[in-house]
Formats: sequence, structure tokens, C-alpha cells
Amino acid sequence: MTVTVQVNMVQSQNNQHPKPRGRFTGQRLRVIRPDTYRRVLELLAEPREQVPYDHICRLLRVSEHTVKAIEKTETASIAERKERLLRQALRIAGKAADRIEDQVDGANITQATVAFGVATEKMLLLSGDPTSRSLNFNVHADAVDLVAEFNKLHDAIRAKAKAIEAQSEKTEGKTGLPTSKET
Repeated sequence: MTVTVQVNMVQSQNNQHPKPRGRFTGQRLRVIRPDTYRRVLELLAEPREQVPYDHICRLLRVSEHTVKAIEKTETASIAERKERLLRQALRIAGKAADRIEDQVDGANITQATVAFGVATEKMLLLSGDPTSRSLNFNVHADAVDLVAEFNKLHDAIRAKAKAIEAQSEKTEGKTGLPTSKET
């Protein structure tokens, strides 16, 4: 009895077996490169507009899948880091504001103007007031023939004048007074 076995093997072009798709969790990065893992967490705490995923990947030489997996598993930790960064920024801003306030009396006009502008803008931002306002006016204007409108108005005035003149002639005839034509 003969049994035929056929083996199907998938090989890449350079005769290596394809890498199985893994589940990215970031745990291997935490064990092998703990400093890189910590740095990924720090960068994930920054606003995404300032530090996008691809920037983190290129800077630290990790895959985007790994970065997103770390973000997913460390959500609470990232929120704590953001809160710590916010507190730190508030402390620094407070110290800087105190120093500016102490030194503003000796500042020249240029320095005082810059300090005033920055302080005013930060005050508006912190209070929630908008720093700019945009107004939108919708005006509906139709084309008007001014000459025709003027002529209509002129004709109406003439007609009214003739009506008044005719009324006046009738009134003068009834009173027995001489008309303006007779005098």
C-alpha cells in the first residue's frame, strides 16, 4: 500500500518562512527595552497633534502597532502622566508669572508690552473667553434700476402736484375769490 503526501509550504522570496502575525501588546518591549517603553509612555502623554504616532515610531524604532497596543493597555497610566505634566506646567507658569510680576517695574517699554500681551492672552485662555470673534453677516441685495425708480418717483410727484393744483382751482372757484390766473 502506498500513501501519497503532499506538503504545501509557503516561502518568501528570500527563502525565509513568513512571520506569523502577532498580537501586539508591548510586553516584549517592556522586558527587552524598558527605557524605550517608558519613553513611549511619555510621548503618548503628549497631545497627538504635537507628537503623532509615526513620529514616536521613527524616533524610538518601534512599530505603530506596538505604540497603539501600549497606549491601549496603559490608558490609566497615560492619563496620570498627563495630569502630572499639567500640574508641572501650572507650577512652572506660576513661578514664571511671579518672576515677571516682580521684575515688571524695572522693565523697559518693549519688555512690558510683551509681558502684558502674553499675560492678557493667557488670562483669556484660562478664563475660557474666546480670543477672537468671527461675525457672519448675510446680506441679500437685489439689483435695482435707480433711473427707473427715480423716474417713477418724479412722475408720482408731478401727478400729486397736478391733483393739488386741480383741487385748489376747484376750491378757489367756489369761494368767489379771484383765481391765480385772473390776478
